[in-house]
Amino acid sequence: MTFQISRSIRCLLIFAGAVGASFLVMVTDASSQLVDSPREVLESLGLETAKIGHITAHFRPADRSRALELATLVDEASAMFEKELRLSFPVELAALAPDDWFSDIPGIPYAIPWPAMNQRLLFLPSSLQVGLMVEGRDPDVARRLVDFVALHENGHIAAKEYFRPGDSVDYIPVQWFRELVATYFAYCYIATADPAWAESSRAEWARAVAASTPPVLSLDWGFMNEMTGVELAQTYEWYQLMLNLKAAELFDVHGVALLPALKRLPWDRSRDWASVFVIDSLDPIDPGLSQWARNFGAAQSGGVR
Repeated sequence: MTFQISRSIRCLLIFAGAVGASFLVMVTDASSQLVDSPREVLESLGLETAKIGHITAHFRPADRSRALELATLVDEASAMFEKELRLSFPVELAALAPDDWFSDIPGIPYAIPWPAMNQRLLFLPSSLQVGLMVEGRDPDVARRLVDFVALHENGHIAAKEYFRPGDSVDYIPVQWFRELVATYFAYCYIATADPAWAESSRAEWARAVAASTPPVLSLDWGFMNEMTGVELAQTYEWYQLMLNLKAAELFDVHGVALLPALKRLPWDRSRDWASVFVIDSLDPIDPGLSQWARNFGAAQSGGVR
């Protein structure tokens, strides 16, 4: 059976792990609306719009500056993908104030970015003072946290457009690999455009990973089905940070060139992939990566199944 953390918990924790944010709690935010059609709700807000490159930003007048800042960031990442990968696709982002915040996934509180994958929509906070991920943080640190998560979520959209254009399925079933690829898109951009940002993030990830070890070491994340609350949050965060570090290590070796190399995988059958198939398929692309995945946590868990 392919393991899937429940959608609400998976999406909440994915953001925590992408940046190493220390909000290790499970939250159901009653103020966050649950909706079936993100675009319909977005349109009902009557926001202003502006376009920067391939990015259309939606925002309240008071949030124009931050919205354009976010749009510029995502557009710069998109420009790099277009230059390096010949990948071009439009993205819309909504920079929302707390009163406008909503989600199609229960449990995503304000300031935690989330994507509507097949609509190529990113929902981002306009405030850097309010919200679970930013409150109490230095404004520059808060900005970097939100910005990296925005790039990570845009990385999911980019990965789908690059490897699986036209596929109606949002995510491939091999969770560790899809998170690694999304973070790889994000890390490619920051390592290229702002090496200091990449270096500081990498140091933060390394400190967090070294500070603890999860109870189970395995890329088969099915064991997390038995976890709840803080234990689940801490474990998932550790795995996300570990994958962030792996992405950084891979970038040191391959740079952006790893992404076109991954196109050799049979993405047309990706909705049926299992972890062991992905690992074996990575052998001719990067034997070190496949060997790392094959041996990950072998002593503790018997390896990946």
